[in-house]
Amino acid sequence: MLRIRSFKIEKLYLDCIDEDGNCFIIYWAKVHFFLIRFVYSGLIFCDAEGLITEKSTLRKTKKPAIDGTIEFNHKLLKIDVSIKRTDDAIIRSLYKEGEKNVLIWNCHHPKAMAEIIFNGNIYKGFGYAETLFSQIKPWNLPIDELKWGRFISDSCTSIWISWMGQYPINKMFSNGIEYNDAIFGNDIIIFGNGTYQLKFSDVKLIRKGKLSALFSKMPLLKIFLNRRILNTIEIKYKAKTTFTKNSAFLSNGWSLFEIVTWGK
Repeated sequence: MLRIRSFKIEKLYLDCIDEDGNCFIIYWAKVHFFLIRFVYSGLIFCDAEGLITEKSTLRKTKKPAIDGTIEFNHKLLKIDVSIKRTDDAIIRSLYKEGEKNVLIWNCHHPKAMAEIIFNGNIYKGFGYAETLFSQIKPWNLPIDELKWGRFISDSCTSIWISWMGQYPINKMFSNGIEYNDAIFGNDIIIFGNGTYQLKFSDVKLIRKGKLSALFSKMPLLKIFLNRRILNTIEIKYKAKTTFTKNSAFLSNGWSLFEIVTWGK
């Protein structure tokens, strides 16, 4: 008998931010939901002054090959992306539901050099890319709040994942070393038993709102999404960041981060 999986998602996330603060966030996702299959692509561009451009489409597009360099030339979003890995990948199983349903986080490009062509302009800066694989419906994840982000500079890379709820996770990967003691404050993250600090300044909002608004132009999707997901609130930021060790300066760079609060 042919077995039909009730849910499966593969979601690719890419980003880039240049020295001036021009920021790109790009998504590609393939979703199987019972007999429904669709591909979603999305773009958020926040320029140095904070002006936001968003585009999305449900037109089927091919997933870019995940290699040392990712080339993503998306005709519908009118963007050309090249991200070249400069650091080792990080792969973790974050959660397991039952025997086979697993959420895999593949951070294949924790630090990369990126070049993006958009609206006739060329942007160059540090980039990042990851892929999530999951057979778990997102509304069944035991999370009340997610904090995620990345900081990249010439000499330092830090990535954090924090889940609050029934299944707490607190992971910080900094220059390839894993820490599990991050403390999140207003405009600061402290980790490594108080040794390291990421201090945010000039924090700018990229996007804030319920996911239902994100899917407002795709009403068919809303039929299949659980109310908990539609009521989830997502807030994205970019910020200049200073990285210190025992209060001594290590490096400056940019961070991109988000806070996601699951709906009721």
